[in-house]
Amino acid sequence: MRFTKPAGAQLVALVVALCLVAGVVGWRIGRGFPPGRDAPEVAFMFDMIGHHEQAIAMSQIELANGTDPDVQVFAEEIIRFQSYEIGLMERFLAERGHTRYDAPGLAMAWMDDPVPRDSMPGMASGVEMDGLRSAGEDTDAWFVALMVDHHAGGVAMLAAVLEHTDGDLRDLVERMRTAQESEIAELLRAAERGGHDVPPDGVTWEVYGIEGSHGHDDDGGP
Repeated sequence: MRFTKPAGAQLVALVVALCLVAGVVGWRIGRGFPPGRDAPEVAFMFDMIGHHEQAIAMSQIELANGTDPDVQVFAEEIIRFQSYEIGLMERFLAERGHTRYDAPGLAMAWMDDPVPRDSMPGMASGVEMDGLRSAGEDTDAWFVALMVDHHAGGVAMLAAVLEHTDGDLRDLVERMRTAQESEIAELLRAAERGGHDVPPDGVTWEVYGIEGSHGHDDDGGP
């Protein structure tokens, strides 16, 4: 078979293609392959997206049923900022070849403590979420208690992942941890100003490293 010398345009295209391949290979060698879904940074993102989603759901209930404007300000901020952070975390996953739907069946394996996703630190139980929806005039107190609980669990997760990363994720994690630690104190002050009894009957504390700890009982009681 006779070899045909490529035309000028074909030769340019071939050189460009070879350069692209070489660039990809060089990037792979220099930075390594994208981390798998069980890598601490990636697994943390799967977990924290679900964690944020429950905070948003609780905040939506507070805005629908609560009556204290001082408390509702925090619900609005949580919806706005945690929705934005979910977008950042989804982009982080996408840049590493993952989507949020690739999440493993169990959460927290990166902390050597695998649990069902609804049992991550600070997550409100199903009974507690039902209690928030039906709390009536106590909605503000329920929301503050559950959100303080929720943020404290999130802070524990954020502190843990900082032990596993010193890369692109670190700045985002530190900002989230600072924001949630600040909101815990501000939510408690808002409850005090509003005269809300926190935690109300039916809500248990699981405020990691802040107010002691407890487990979520099936009946939602203390």
